[in-house]
Amino acid sequence: MRPALSDPLGTALAWVWALGTAAGLALIGTLAEREYSADQNSLAHPSLNLADPGLDDAAG
Repeated sequence: MRPALSDPLGTALAWVWALGTAAGLALIGTLAEREYSADQNSLAHPSLNLADPGLDDAAG
């Protein structure tokens, strides 16, 4: 049998700390996943800012 709670405030603060830590870790994981997937998307779709050198010769 569990002993009676002698410090309900301490128990409540421990739960708040634990839930806040879990929420913070979930947020960090979500942000890291977004950054990782953004990097992967930029690798899959390269930038088209540079002109293709073959197009200038073919147009002429």
